[in-house]
Amino acid sequence: MTENSSNKSIDKTGSRNRGLMRPNVFVLILCGTALNFILSYLIKQTGLPFYIDNVGSIIATALGGIVPGIITALCTNIVNFIVDGESIFYASLSVLIAMVTGAFFESKLIKKFGYKVLYILIIALIGGGIGSLITWFLYGPADAPMLVSIMDWLNSTFGIGVLGGHIIATFLTDIIDKTVTVVIALAIMYFLPSSLKNSLMVSGWRHKKISSGEQSEVITNIRGRLSIGARTILLVVLSGSLMAVIITVFALINYRDRTREQISANAEQIAIIAANEIDPERVDDYIRYGFEAEGYSDVREKLYTIMNSSDEIQFLYAYRPEPNGCRVVFDLDATLPNGTFVPGVRPGSLIDYEVEFVDYKDQLLAGEEVPTLEVHDEYGEYLMHYHPLFDKEGNLVCYVISNIKCSIINENTRDFIVRVILLFAGFFLLIVLMGVWIARYRILMPIAAMTNYANEVAFMDDDDYEEKLKKIESLDIRTGDELELLYKAICKMTSDTVAQTTDIRNKSEEISKMQTGLIITMADMVESRDSDTGAHVQKTAAYVRLILEGLKRNGYYTEKITDKYIRDVEMSAPLHDVGKIAVSDTVLNKPGKLTDEEFAIMKTHTTEGRKMIESAISKVDGDTYLKEARNMAGYHHERWDGKGYPEGLHGEVIPLSARVMSVADVFDALVSPRVYKPAFPLEKAISIIKEGSGTQFDPKCVEVFLESIDEAVKIMNKFKEE
Repeated sequence: MTENSSNKSIDKTGSRNRGLMRPNVFVLILCGTALNFILSYLIKQTGLPFYIDNVGSIIATALGGIVPGIITALCTNIVNFIVDGESIFYASLSVLIAMVTGAFFESKLIKKFGYKVLYILIIALIGGGIGSLITWFLYGPADAPMLVSIMDWLNSTFGIGVLGGHIIATFLTDIIDKTVTVVIALAIMYFLPSSLKNSLMVSGWRHKKISSGEQSEVITNIRGRLSIGARTILLVVLSGSLMAVIITVFALINYRDRTREQISANAEQIAIIAANEIDPERVDDYIRYGFEAEGYSDVREKLYTIMNSSDEIQFLYAYRPEPNGCRVVFDLDATLPNGTFVPGVRPGSLIDYEVEFVDYKDQLLAGEEVPTLEVHDEYGEYLMHYHPLFDKEGNLVCYVISNIKCSIINENTRDFIVRVILLFAGFFLLIVLMGVWIARYRILMPIAAMTNYANEVAFMDDDDYEEKLKKIESLDIRTGDELELLYKAICKMTSDTVAQTTDIRNKSEEISKMQTGLIITMADMVESRDSDTGAHVQKTAAYVRLILEGLKRNGYYTEKITDKYIRDVEMSAPLHDVGKIAVSDTVLNKPGKLTDEEFAIMKTHTTEGRKMIESAISKVDGDTYLKEARNMAGYHHERWDGKGYPEGLHGEVIPLSARVMSVADVFDALVSPRVYKPAFPLEKAISIIKEGSGTQFDPKCVEVFLESIDEAVKIMNKFKEE
């Protein structure tokens, strides 16, 4: 195959000039992204709960294919994220919409009105249904006036809760959004020139495109639980998923640790701020006089202000450590997240140490710093920080303690992990899709095509060599890697195999012709001693083939009769009377009826013929057609009822080839003149054959022979003319 023909094939299938890395595809993605952004920006100015940010993605998918469509969708979300800081979390939805769009446009379903409606409902379910859940989780219920009105109406009319109303309202409005989006996209594509639309479609083929039927045939023929295609795609998906999980887990661990450190720092900072509001010189009075102590109430109010300044703070108090417990200085009332009110302990009261701080009792009594610890009690889980407060002389007067809710860590971590998943979901889908796309067109389809054509070459008929060779060469794989080298090696190997097979076939045909010629010559030499057999060996061979083909056609002896068997029997049929070479001319050409002694001599031609062919078989290795020649030579005078010779075999014990030859031999003997009789009329010969069915002959052989009697007559007349 020449380079010019290769390029021509590539251009015809569009595999080389329709790749992703083309300027017009980049322009398509750029224009699609810009269109999405502009329409989205304009609609936001109206204040309506619509987005219209998928028009460009739909156009890019419809014109360029699913990969340009997904890239356009992701680029749009990235651009909008730079502007609003939120859109990136909806990237996975845009990717899903592009994937659904690709499925509808590639299958041409979008041309039907009913499927247009279905398409709009599906992408609205993605954008409005799944999107509403993301919005709810990240930002709470919708606050757009139109959505709020719909939610209120749904709640008042049907008793739907806030979440249900939020989902339904968002979905309903998104149906309008997606309907307008699809109408705009279809209108724009309608007015685009056909030449422009045709130039934008991306194709991953790097060889002649094979039909879906051929692909399915290859997949069906692949043995094992998974095809190479399924394994490759599974590998791409699993590797991508594993990488995403590993990255997410490490990000989660890192974020959780950093969040804990930050909250611990906040707990320390709050304790320090609270400590600055307490006069260490008056702590003794606070303990002794409590609420009546001068300035106590003012300090207490300031501590309340500090505690209420952040939702993270659950408890704030000041204790003085003593050997028997902690003496309360300040203990503020608090309300738990579940609404439970926890009153503060009166100043001056002695309470037990927190279980987690028992081991730090000596350090607390010495006024030393202790680490921030996680505390579990009947009120929940908290990060607790003790900050020491000293008087002017440097003596410890109390510890100011802040308790920060640990639930803040879990809430922040959960929010973080959701945002990470949403952030990476769109990119993950793109990476997986690109991996599958590349694997499909750079690995799977070339392998599938080579497998398909190689199978055809492996099982081709004798006359298909050149045609199959041209077919596999026309595949013209151009992946630029090891697969292309493998393809070239297969082409060369196939070409060499075809050349070698053709040479072998030609030589086999020559040998076969020579072999057949020798057989016919030998048979003629034997028959030439019989003065009036009249091309007996040629006619009986033709009758034999006629009977065998009839048996095969009627479904008789299917396990035995194959194309090779028919060829072997036909080829060896001329040798059925080879044993006559051992019979004297006096007996062989006697014009009258043979005596009993002469007939006994004549019958020896079966055993002699079998011995001669067995001797030939012993000199040949492996399977040979001469085995059927032996059977016909030795047993073609056996009868179905067991009254024949030389061994008196009966029924199917007689070799099939001999039973077939028996009908052919007798028929030719009846319709041909012999030295001892004239030729019988055709009707008489047919009558005799019919009478012999089930006695002399195999009934099935008689049945199929009589069905083809017209063909038998043609053979008979042909050799008469010759």
